[in-house]
Amino acid sequence: MVRLLAPVLLVGCLFSAALGVSISSLLKSRDDNLPARVPYVFPAPGTDPIADKIRSRRTNGTLLDLDGALLNAPLIASGWDALFSAIRDNSTLPGDMRELFILRIAVVNNAAYEWIQHESVGRSEGLTLDQLLAIRFAPPFLKGNEANYTSILGGPLTAAILFADWITKSVHVPDEVFDRLAQFLNDQQMVEATATAGGYNFVSRFVVALNVDGKMDVPVPVPE
Repeated sequence: MVRLLAPVLLVGCLFSAALGVSISSLLKSRDDNLPARVPYVFPAPGTDPIADKIRSRRTNGTLLDLDGALLNAPLIASGWDALFSAIRDNSTLPGDMRELFILRIAVVNNAAYEWIQHESVGRSEGLTLDQLLAIRFAPPFLKGNEANYTSILGGPLTAAILFADWITKSVHVPDEVFDRLAQFLNDQQMVEATATAGGYNFVSRFVVALNVDGKMDVPVPVPE
């Protein structure tokens, strides 16, 4: 595992250093309140029912920069909150698989903000450092190294990372990729998996296009 990841780990660290970005500082600060391409809208508690509903889902009741961007369009923010409450908070997917989908899509789409928000969640759901490094550095579709990554991720998460890569990079998911994941999930969970992968592609495109928290050109952090 160390030999497999060492070259790309070094490249990731050098890339971050070249941009003057401290990986550890990125991971410690999940929201830096750096400007986006639209102003953040943060209504005071008790003054906006949509913002208060979103706030009720957030840690310590604190709105994220993502929320501040969304609240420029309140109905979009409300619909977004309802959709991702279902996808993230009320799914029957295994937690480690759900977070793998989110983190892998962040890698493929170079959405540092999405990774920063979810790396700690992935760890809390049981993803190990080796698994996070695999998610961060595995080549698209695991080409050339599938056996090595399977030994790290296990069967279900390997099937999930392949599903995430196909739905993100190709949109068209081959039958064999779908069926491989379906060995581990029931029909409801396959719908949840597809909604999660599709939904967080939506998230990554939104946060990158609007440069939420100033992270558009920041490389996805390297887990430590």
